[in-house]
Amino acid sequence: MPHNQYLHKPTVIKDLLFITVVNLLMYIIFLNYDVLETIYDFSRKHEYFELDEMIPLGVTVALSLLVFSYRRISELGLMAQTLEQLSLVDPLTHLPNRRAGQIKLLSWCKNKDKAHKAFSVFQIDLDDFKAVNELYGETVGDEVLILAAQIIASSLPEQAFLYRWLDDNFIVILPISTNTLPFEIANKIQQNIRGKIMPSTLSLTCSIGFSMSQKGQNSEDILHEVENALMQAKHSGKNNIKAV
Repeated sequence: MPHNQYLHKPTVIKDLLFITVVNLLMYIIFLNYDVLETIYDFSRKHEYFELDEMIPLGVTVALSLLVFSYRRISELGLMAQTLEQLSLVDPLTHLPNRRAGQIKLLSWCKNKDKAHKAFSVFQIDLDDFKAVNELYGETVGDEVLILAAQIIASSLPEQAFLYRWLDDNFIVILPISTNTLPFEIANKIQQNIRGKIMPSTLSLTCSIGFSMSQKGQNSEDILHEVENALMQAKHSGKNNIKAV
């Protein structure tokens, strides 16, 4: 059966109430009128109608329709689940996309004060990526983005979440601990990218801005801080790290 998140609850409740009312009315009618006996007497008098065979056939048809409906609803639920999963994945890098990142960030902001778990958010931007598309075309640019995503992912600890945010821009959400200091993580990402992407031509680098969550902050506040930090890093000569 599909998960209940794919069911429109007001419609389901309305339909169940309708079915209940109709069956209660039919039950009252059956209490006052001996329907089966009437049908049986009619079938005995008009045997050429073959009504006695139609009744069990109607029961089997009803059961078949129940099985058919159950299977179709299950398939629709699985299809909805698959489509939702696809809507959360970037088709190029196969990383979770911006929508998935927004959902995760909203969830962490909602729960961080209750759980007392702080986290940091990084925004990573490839320096001069526009030149790649202009000089070599979008096909090479796509390959660069895929390689950059792989390098960034390999630079992160297991508990980190990486998202492709926009074009050559990536977001990382990472719980703060003594083993995952934000600046050390950002520095490791920079070192791993420097000289690894098109080293003989453009030798791309990256700029990183990061911010640590504060009590009472919402996702918009954190993203605004991270974007400001990234802009400071870009304006400071690129290949820099800035924190807010």
